[in-house]
Amino acid sequence: MEMRLRLNYENFFNENDNIQNLIEPLNKLDLLRAVSFITNKSRTEKDSIETINNWFRNPLHKLNLIPRTPANTTILNIFSSLKLLTYIYEKDTQTEVIIDTDEFELRIFKAYLLLNSEQDKIEEAGKNKLPQDGSDEHLSASLLIMTYHNHDLQNYILNEVFLSQFIKAIDFFQFIENDPKLAPHLSLFLSTYKCNTWKEWVTNLLNLIIPVINHNNETYSEIRLEDDHDFEINSNFINLFTVPIDYNESPDFVGLRSNPILKIDEKTFIILSKLFLVERIFKSVVFEFSLKINGSLPKELRIKDFRSIYCDHFSEQVLLYNTLDKCFPGSNKWIKFKGEDFKKNGYSAEPDYYVRFKNKIFLFESKDVILRGEVKQSRDFSILSESLKEKFLKHDIQKKAILQIIENVKRLFNIYYEKIDNKYKVEFLNIFPILVVHDRQFDTPELNRLINIWFKNELRKNFSAKEIFKINDLVIINIDTLILYQEHFRKRGEYGLEIMINKYFEFIRPTIIKSKEEFRQKYLNTSISFSLFVARKFDQTNFKNQPSYIENYIQKLDLK
Repeated sequence: MEMRLRLNYENFFNENDNIQNLIEPLNKLDLLRAVSFITNKSRTEKDSIETINNWFRNPLHKLNLIPRTPANTTILNIFSSLKLLTYIYEKDTQTEVIIDTDEFELRIFKAYLLLNSEQDKIEEAGKNKLPQDGSDEHLSASLLIMTYHNHDLQNYILNEVFLSQFIKAIDFFQFIENDPKLAPHLSLFLSTYKCNTWKEWVTNLLNLIIPVINHNNETYSEIRLEDDHDFEINSNFINLFTVPIDYNESPDFVGLRSNPILKIDEKTFIILSKLFLVERIFKSVVFEFSLKINGSLPKELRIKDFRSIYCDHFSEQVLLYNTLDKCFPGSNKWIKFKGEDFKKNGYSAEPDYYVRFKNKIFLFESKDVILRGEVKQSRDFSILSESLKEKFLKHDIQKKAILQIIENVKRLFNIYYEKIDNKYKVEFLNIFPILVVHDRQFDTPELNRLINIWFKNELRKNFSAKEIFKINDLVIINIDTLILYQEHFRKRGEYGLEIMINKYFEFIRPTIIKSKEEFRQKYLNTSISFSLFVARKFDQTNFKNQPSYIENYIQKLDLK
């Protein structure tokens, strides 16, 4: 992990500019195109001098700015890019003021640097609220306040994000299709988009999305619809991504996430963020059914609490159950139980999913949650940790994931679930506690270490040293990682899930290094999430080749 000093307004200017005044005279459409381009560059262009050379056409600006630019520094970052895009997106009026190219480029540059300055102030305030140096949480807190706000925005492979969204959407359509109560919903949905089947709908969507994903990142992305017999169909599909979404909890950059495509006119659309567009595929389908379609049906056909009954149920049960089942062999030596199986036997507060092989037990707890946008962007550890504890430890008197896992580990030692499974020997137990999350923000470096600090504190309160020896560290796994690598985990060998978990904790375990700088770099490099660790491991093998389950999904669409 490389960390560079981010340059700000004060590094170059000593004036009294403000962002609003800088962008006010500039044409909104020109701004959107320019800043969409900058956003695309933010992930790859790290060097400040390179940025200045690429930013300005006028060599005088370069001659003025580059001598004041320290080496090994950066200007572009995804947060300031998206923040500036938000300012422009919310800008009310078009302007008729004529601004030449030189001034246009300089105004945007200054506005961008002002946003970097704002970030510096927020981060400096956050540093003053860190836990005491030497405490268990100090190192984790120091790293999290620097990374949690933008890690998911900066670190991703778009094709893999698309693939997981694509799979979720197909699974959701099959889920809808298999429920007779939802036949009117599916029928209305298909008629709205003039499709005969959901397979045709997905295929049409692919024809629009894939060219956008493959579009050259060196420019901004724009869609222009042809005025032909497919115009109405294509227009309906694109408009699906221009309608705001009602989120359960508002994420960061909610305006851009909700509207990743901006409609310029009936035929022209600008892609404001490819990532937000791709991440909206599954969310858009769910939102369309839960609000628009359900609300448009005759009253007697509507389903009350559609979102909680169907959407949340699909996410936390159907998707989770199907994915985890495919991560382990189908042999009867592998005992698998869903949360619903426990409930049918009269149990409550049960694991969301349970797998056993001999005396090896996997306990899965699934949480489809996010931190609210203002919390995620706070860079204040006291705010971050409080919210993380509310999601994963305890909220008021309600036990959350960590304490739920602790309770179920107790039950395993007591053979509490004997009606479900009592064929293991307590003295030889080897328990793998696993927290499954549904948002990439929880792949942020160092989060797993922090969660484990809390987990181990709870272990010490509830178990003897002999019992703790049988309990592995808690691992956070993104559902997308399980979806993408299900086939590889299932093959077992050196890539079985628990083997990869053991390798991960061996990799991130801090080691004693004499040099302070070496320790810092080693600590940064080993702060990665399990999802990134797995991706890197499979990068070194032929497992990155297209797995066979992709063919199964293609066959579901009747595609060649």
